[in-house]
Amino acid sequence: MSFVRDLPARLAAELPDEPRWLETRAMLRSGHATVFGGTTIESGFAVRMLHGAFSVVAVVGCPPGGAIAAALEGTTGMTPLLTQRDNADYVERAIVSGGTRPQGDWRRERVIVHAHGSFPVVTPPDRDVAIRLLSEDDALDHLPAGLRFEMMHAREVAPVAGAFVDGVAASFCYPCWTSESLWDVSIDTLSTHRGRGLAAHVVQFMMASMRREGREPVWAAVESNRASLRLAERLGFTAVGEIVAFARGPWAFLTNGYDDAR
Repeated sequence: MSFVRDLPARLAAELPDEPRWLETRAMLRSGHATVFGGTTIESGFAVRMLHGAFSVVAVVGCPPGGAIAAALEGTTGMTPLLTQRDNADYVERAIVSGGTRPQGDWRRERVIVHAHGSFPVVTPPDRDVAIRLLSEDDALDHLPAGLRFEMMHAREVAPVAGAFVDGVAASFCYPCWTSESLWDVSIDTLSTHRGRGLAAHVVQFMMASMRREGREPVWAAVESNRASLRLAERLGFTAVGEIVAFARGPWAFLTNGYDDAR
């Protein structure tokens, strides 16, 4: 029983702590992961993380198609599936032949993974802007439904940097995934407050906070999300690799927002 109970943590330890493995390793280390298929990196496995309403599936290597199907069983179109580039074709064949297509056509996206170089010079925020951590007392009722749900969940499990304009939260950054030395940048700014440089300030604030814990930022954005890729470049991030994401419906990881899911 100890072997089964410790399996996710053991598999996480066998994967390198590198940007392209950040999401998969974070899932395995979360305490909310279930492994399907093999018990080694070489044999391949699928892992599903369920935490509240948040669900994600990742596939390592080429496990049997039944293991991938089992990991996806009971999930919805809001559940993405993450793979590496070298096994993406195998996984795509498995999910299409596995009978999941009636729940929605799978679409495939390249996800460009970035590491940080140097932060550009940022002008001080306007006088009506304050940058600080989001507290449990800060009002979120003004946010779109999807973003409100995300921020309510995020501040329960992680620090969230916020840019407050006249006391109202308008831009957010938090570590969606963490490993021993890395964290994934999750960021969103209300459309009514874009163009003021708020994103740069909340990212810079969170980077300083996470560096005190010994963690460096990773920026992952789907190739079709040109706005996110441009922002990453402006903030000093450079591409260092890629992974592949499959999805059947709207999800912030693929759309960088909730316009389709409000």
